[in-house]
Amino acid sequence: MKRNTLTTAVLAGLTGVAGMASVANAVNVNPDGLGQVLLYPYYTARGGNDTLISIVNTTDRGKAVKIRFIEALNSREVLDFNIYMSPFDVWTAGVTETEAGGGKMVTTDTTCTVPYFVGNSDDGVGEQEFLDFEFTGSNFDAGPTAIERSASGYIEVIEMGTLEDTTTTPDTVPWAAKHVSGVPNDCGMLVDMWRDGTGAWDTTDPTIGFDTERGASGGIYGSGSIINVGEGTMVNYNATAIDAFWASGTLFHTDPGSLEPDLASGDNSESNVFVNGMVESDTWLGGEAGVEALNANLTYDMLMNEYSIDSTLNGRSEWVLTFPTKRFHTDAAGGYRAVDDPLEPFTATWSINGDGSLNHSCEALSFRVWDREETEPTDPVGDVIVSPPPPPESPDVFRLCREANVVRFTVEGGTPDETEILKEPLRSDALLGYTNFNLPGYEAGWVRFDLSSIPAAAGGGERESQASDDGDAYLGLPVVGFWANTYTNGDVGGSLANYGGSFNHRGTRTVTSATAD
Repeated sequence: MKRNTLTTAVLAGLTGVAGMASVANAVNVNPDGLGQVLLYPYYTARGGNDTLISIVNTTDRGKAVKIRFIEALNSREVLDFNIYMSPFDVWTAGVTETEAGGGKMVTTDTTCTVPYFVGNSDDGVGEQEFLDFEFTGSNFDAGPTAIERSASGYIEVIEMGTLEDTTTTPDTVPWAAKHVSGVPNDCGMLVDMWRDGTGAWDTTDPTIGFDTERGASGGIYGSGSIINVGEGTMVNYNATAIDAFWASGTLFHTDPGSLEPDLASGDNSESNVFVNGMVESDTWLGGEAGVEALNANLTYDMLMNEYSIDSTLNGRSEWVLTFPTKRFHTDAAGGYRAVDDPLEPFTATWSINGDGSLNHSCEALSFRVWDREETEPTDPVGDVIVSPPPPPESPDVFRLCREANVVRFTVEGGTPDETEILKEPLRSDALLGYTNFNLPGYEAGWVRFDLSSIPAAAGGGERESQASDDGDAYLGLPVVGFWANTYTNGDVGGSLANYGGSFNHRGTRTVTSATAD
């Protein structure tokens, strides 16, 4: 492990480009919000909710990005395609409900996509319903098979490459993507380049029109908003930006029908993580090096946030906890891992039992809860009961079993059919529905989840990553998410007043080391 104080890191950068490159060219969460990869922790098209997203290219070069919508239970893809952004471009879209109860992508943005959804429409509104191919038929994973499974999940955006600087040269890729008077020059040209058997990208070279020296150069950011028009609420968030996901100069441009690149495709095995005011630098080895470098930046040993369910204002609080890389550690049914062979730090695979039932990929957690005046329950930590309860043969511990988890806070108990804000369903398989957190009578305060320790009732032990090249391990789980909070005040000058907001989770990090510098 290489440790640098912030001052040392800055001074090293001032010594020259080589010194700066050693810090910049390692996978990191960019605190300024710009990167090569964007992680949107949650979308929902349930219960009147629509989710709006934006992607912004802040650079003077065009970009090719892969956008991927992933369902919440086992991270099976429900839609992905390519977007070809011009310099300084913004692409926007929404996720809304279909008549069948699933989700669909809707956009009026003219930025080039392949397929070109807007260009294929008669009214300027492009749309594509989410698909069930990855969790039904030959890809059946023992989870729910109805299309409603696609109605909530999370989103990842991965830059594939930077376009050449030829926006004024007709019939080139950058020119085709370039907007003129608000409309791209020729999105049809980009579609044709991917046509099977005839397109230049399909038959000749997928790097045509790209700057092969720059590769994927970063500089994109994004945000999401969950809007419920009928209830008059909106909660929004910024996407987590991952920089240096690709090694310098890497170009990875794929067919819009390809499942790659994904979060396991990154070829940068170096990570830089801020831990207690220090920069922890590690090198990761083996076939999972890219995922481990990303995990190091997303892993917390303690995760914390607030809740407020003030009954006088009909307050509601729900947390989203999404594990964006979990599938590469746990999904035996998807071919990532063997049955009963989870990759650290996760402890169980999502797999099909011999009788055809689902083996849930659950992580047992302990926690502490306080009100706003530092009061804790008098019972021992971890004995506050949460629901839905686990199966009778399982210990009474708090478990998160999904990839994108919704935790509902309540003092009244009970399990409504869906949560009040995000409308996440309960489900007949309780471990795949939302999770109730039954508070001990407190209406406001904060909670701290211990992601690093497995409760004794669930077998005990520590939860830590694989070791880096020099013996370092990160305690906890890689997670992104936020707290969604709403209030309803029915007496503001005789008018109904609804309010909503969201707040990113906070956390701490712990790195264990076999050696110290």
